[in-house]
Amino acid sequence: MVQSIEPSIRIPMSSEFFCDGHYYVLTSSSLGESNYTPLELANILRGANAPEIEALLRQGVCIPLYFEADCALDGFTLFVIGDLTEEESDEWIGKFVAKLNVPCGKLVLLCGGGDEEMITEAISGNPPDPNYVVFQAIDLPPGDYQVEIYAYLQSTIARCHLEDYKEAKKGSVLEWFNWQDYEDLEDGDIGYIIRLIPFTTEPPLPKLDPDIGWCSVFEFRESEWIDVFQPPRRIVNRITSN
Repeated sequence: MVQSIEPSIRIPMSSEFFCDGHYYVLTSSSLGESNYTPLELANILRGANAPEIEALLRQGVCIPLYFEADCALDGFTLFVIGDLTEEESDEWIGKFVAKLNVPCGKLVLLCGGGDEEMITEAISGNPPDPNYVVFQAIDLPPGDYQVEIYAYLQSTIARCHLEDYKEAKKGSVLEWFNWQDYEDLEDGDIGYIIRLIPFTTEPPLPKLDPDIGWCSVFEFRESEWIDVFQPPRRIVNRITSN
């Protein structure tokens, strides 16, 4: 079991990472020490059969993620192993939770996931092709983790939710929110935080997108919180790697 991680490990997504698509997979270089081969895993991910995907999630082998916008995580995502700052805890709009086994101590984020060769390369321990960076590996203490993905105001998921909320409520609610104000991300903005904390209690199994078969359902703040949110604050990515 992983002990408390202090101080937090904070690592930005590589500026070279590029995912020209809607699909990402979080896993470990050992695939959670499961018996799946890269080919078997790729076939399951590509097939998107709900019972098979849920088995992967239940075992902590990987977390298949789908976003409506392409390049959703690219460039404006921060990995945090340990505690969030007070500001980061206060300002998230949406949250996703699952579990992941990382017994090898190497977390892997991969673009796509339905290709055997790409999975094999991502878990090989070798660095990505500098001209084609479609995965990122991060060292962390070996163990089982609860993964929390937080969507902030600069993320497409948060902006889509606020736009829908504003349309449904009408009137004066969310007069401050204008999609275009958050269209162009600036250096230092954070759209998402992928946080890992030591696993203590089994989280509920994530809901799958009924059409896609991958994880895409975020839990959003209560409407009372949204109504009093004080914008337009931007969480600045002040990173010191350790």
